[in-house]
Amino acid sequence: MIQKLIDAGDLKQHLQKAETDDRSKRSKQVQLPEGNRTLNTISCSEPNGPSLAAQIGKRFRKKFEDYCELYKIDGVEVDEHEQWMNAPMTFDAEDVEEDMEDHNDPLVLTLPVAGCNVKKILIDRGSSANVLFYDTFKRMELNDEQVMSSYYTIYGFNGAPTKRLGYIVLEVKAAPMKFSTRFSVVDVPYPYNTIIGRRWVQKLKGFAATYHQYLRFPTSKGVMEIKGDQVTARECQVLQK
Repeated sequence: MIQKLIDAGDLKQHLQKAETDDRSKRSKQVQLPEGNRTLNTISCSEPNGPSLAAQIGKRFRKKFEDYCELYKIDGVEVDEHEQWMNAPMTFDAEDVEEDMEDHNDPLVLTLPVAGCNVKKILIDRGSSANVLFYDTFKRMELNDEQVMSSYYTIYGFNGAPTKRLGYIVLEVKAAPMKFSTRFSVVDVPYPYNTIIGRRWVQKLKGFAATYHQYLRFPTSKGVMEIKGDQVTARECQVLQK
């Protein structure tokens, strides 16, 4: 009898609610802080740029990969080997919406950075550096005096070496996690506001799934997730062509 009702579609709304409840048990969607200024302007003045897989070519030398990122929860530094950090993070067919089964979109998120909800953040697992573009830097109302000197070069933008203006350390939040994150400040036109590389994701002990369009990571309150913005990702890709 129940199977007949299911086949007829009479229990569809109840089944969808059950699927939603099951998903909420697996992971919790991260909410952005209210009251933060939101940066949404595309910072690219003209279309250009290499492929996503080669955004920063050679990267920095090894010693400049030693960022000053700290593992904190609610601002308090914790041991990086807590039991809850071993929570499994799974992705399955239920995470893939019908209209996104066949796509080639990068993972683009909105994250709180230095008190601003910054949109158009590219999560680039091929990058060992975090990059903050100067146009975004100015719209965040940061001061040039906060930028520390640097004599190293980034390779990859526009197919040529790019001299950094310097670097700056800013707090990036992911739910209860807070990271003091080192960004290289560069002044080149680009469709994204910021690039966050693999080191930050690994420090979060998370997994960035471009196909499923989620960043998932363990916390003391359970596995949490941040969903990618595919509409924005596609807009940025058009500007790169």
